[in-house]
Amino acid sequence: MCAICGIINFDHRPVPASELVAMRDVMIHRGPDHGGEWLGGHVALGHRRLSIIDLSPLGHQPMTNESASVVVTFNGEIYNFPALRKELEGRGYRFRSHSDTEVIVHGYEEWSEGIVARLDGMFAIGIWDTRSGRERLLLAVDRFGKKPLFYSQAGMVVRFASDSKAFWTLPGATMTVNHAAIDCYLHHMAVTTEHTIYDEVQKLRPAHFKTFERAASGELRVHEERYWKPDFRNKVRMSEAEALERIDTTLKEAVQKRLIADVPLGAFLSGGVDSSLVVAMMSQLSSKPVKTFSIGFEEQDFSELEYANAVAERYKTEHNQIRLKPDVLAILPSLVWEYGEPFADSSAIPTYYVSKAAREFVTVALTGDGGDEQFGGYDIARASYHAMTYERFLPGTLRRPLEAGLFAAERSGLAQKLKTLATHASPDLARRHGYSMAFDQRQRDALYTDSFKDSLHGHRPWHIYERHAADMAGLDVVDQNLYHVLMARLPNDYLVKVDVASMKVALELRSPFLDNDLCTLASSLDARLKVKGGVQKYLPKKLAERYLPWETIYRPKKGFSLPLKHWLRTDFAPLLRRMLPDGNLVKAGWFRRAEIERLIGEHTSGAAEHTHRLWAVLWLELWHRIFVERSMTGQEDLRA
Repeated sequence: MCAICGIINFDHRPVPASELVAMRDVMIHRGPDHGGEWLGGHVALGHRRLSIIDLSPLGHQPMTNESASVVVTFNGEIYNFPALRKELEGRGYRFRSHSDTEVIVHGYEEWSEGIVARLDGMFAIGIWDTRSGRERLLLAVDRFGKKPLFYSQAGMVVRFASDSKAFWTLPGATMTVNHAAIDCYLHHMAVTTEHTIYDEVQKLRPAHFKTFERAASGELRVHEERYWKPDFRNKVRMSEAEALERIDTTLKEAVQKRLIADVPLGAFLSGGVDSSLVVAMMSQLSSKPVKTFSIGFEEQDFSELEYANAVAERYKTEHNQIRLKPDVLAILPSLVWEYGEPFADSSAIPTYYVSKAAREFVTVALTGDGGDEQFGGYDIARASYHAMTYERFLPGTLRRPLEAGLFAAERSGLAQKLKTLATHASPDLARRHGYSMAFDQRQRDALYTDSFKDSLHGHRPWHIYERHAADMAGLDVVDQNLYHVLMARLPNDYLVKVDVASMKVALELRSPFLDNDLCTLASSLDARLKVKGGVQKYLPKKLAERYLPWETIYRPKKGFSLPLKHWLRTDFAPLLRRMLPDGNLVKAGWFRRAEIERLIGEHTSGAAEHTHRLWAVLWLELWHRIFVERSMTGQEDLRA
C-alpha cells in the first residue's frame, strides 16, 4: 500500500524535481518507508512506499524495465502476481525482485493496457511508455475503486496523485470549489466518483483505465475505457446446498490469496458475520494464532464486543479489544484534513481508531468489507425483496393512484412501509435513489440560498445511477438495487472511508469479500437466494453456521456506528451553535442561516432528529476553513 503521483508535460517543458517531491511528500503518511522518484526531463513520477512484499530496495518504486522505456508507479496489492510472474517467465521475461510491481512492468510490456484486466487485486497505477518513440501515459484503477486516483489535465500538462491534497502543492495552483460536488455530498454524504470537490481535478472511476498519448502531429489524444463490470444477467442455476459449497470454497481461496505478506498480518473482528467468517477461515489456513482487533464504545448499545469475543475464543486468536469514548472533538479536524474532500460517514471515526490500534501490532489486516454488498446485507436488499412481491401482485392500474397519494406527503406506520416498497420498485431512478440519509431534495432546497441554487444549473445528485441504467435494465428489483450498492454506494462511500482512515496510520486493509471470483459467483446467483424469505444476507448466514457460534449469526446488526445523535445534543451542541450559524458556509452565500439555526435548535431540544444533516454541515464547515479559507490547518483541537 503506497501513494503515487506524476507530472507529464507533453509539450516537453522540463518538470522541476521540487514540484514532484512536494506532491509526493504531502502523502508521506500513505508510504512512510521510502520515497522514490523517476525524472525524465519533461516527465516525473513519484512514489511513497509502505513495504509489504519484498522489503528490500529491489522493491522500491518507480520501477522500470531493463531499458527504462516502461516506468511504473503503483499503489495496492496484486494477489495473482505469482501466477502472472510464472506466465511471464515462460515468455522469456527475467525478474530482479520478488515484488508484485515488477509483474506490472513486464505484464505491460507483454499485453500493453490488457494487463489491467488480468490483475486480481486492488490498485491505482501510473505507467509511462516511451517504447518505439511513443509518449504515452496510462492510468488505471481496480474494479471496485479500492485505491483512489485523482488527475488533472490543463492543455498539454497531465498530473495525477493518490490524494487530492497533492494538487494543492503545485505552484500557482488554482482550486475552485465544485458546487455540484457539494450538492452530491449533501445527498450521498460523500463526493461521488462523478465529481471531485475541485473543478480542476477529476477522479478515475472504478474499473477504468485512461491513456494520454502525444500524436505525431503534436496533439494530445485521450482515451478512457471501462474494462470490467459485474454480470448480473448470466445466472447459474444451482441449489442452496451447491451455492453454499461454492461460496465456502471461493471465499476460502480469497482469504488464502490475501495472506501473502512479508510483514505482520491480522484481521478486524467486529463480531458481525462477515469479519467473523474471514477470521474463522484465516485461523484454519494459518499455522499461528491470528491477531484480531475489535473496538467497542462505553455506550453498550453501540458495542458488539461480546460477539467478537465469542469468535475470538472459539478460534483462540490473539485478540485485542478496545472500549472507548472517542475524543472526536480532538481528532475531527485532522480527519477532515486527511480525507481532503467532504466526507460525512461518521463510521470513519471508529474505522480510524481500530486501524490505529491494529497498526501497533500489524501492517496488514483483513476485513469483512464487501459482504453486505455482494450478498444483500442492507435494508435495501430486504426492502427490494418485498418490493418484488408488491410489483408482481399489485397491478399498475392500482399502483399509480396509490403511489400518487403515498408520495404526496410524509407518511408513517403502514403507509410509510407501502411508500418504501413503492420507492424500491419504482422505475423512476430519481424516486428510487432520491432518498438520502442526510439532505433530500426538499431539504437541500430549504438549505441553499437562491444564488447557490442557481449555480447548480439544475444538477441532481442521483444522476450517477443513470450511468448504470442500461446495465440494470431488465434485472429484477433486488439485483438492480444490489448493482446500485456495489457500483455506487461502495466506491463512493464505504471504500473511501476504509482507505483514508487506514492510510492515516499506514495500515493496509484487504477485503476477501471483494475478490474477483467471489463477485462473479455472487452476481450469478438468483437474487431470491440471497434474500431468501426476506432474510438479509441469507447465504453467508447459512455458511456461518458451519463456523460460528449461533448467537453471533442471528441477531440484529448494529454496524460500525457512533452515538452521534446524543453527542450532537450534548458535547457538540456548543460547537454547533458557535461555528455554524455565522460560519463560512453562510458567509460564502451558500446556505441560509435561518435553516441552520432551525436544524440545530430542533435537534438539540429533542424536537426532531437531524443527526446526519448536522454532521454533514459541520464537516463541510471545517473542510471550508481548512481547504478554502485556510484559517485552520487540521491540527486544531475543537475543545479549545
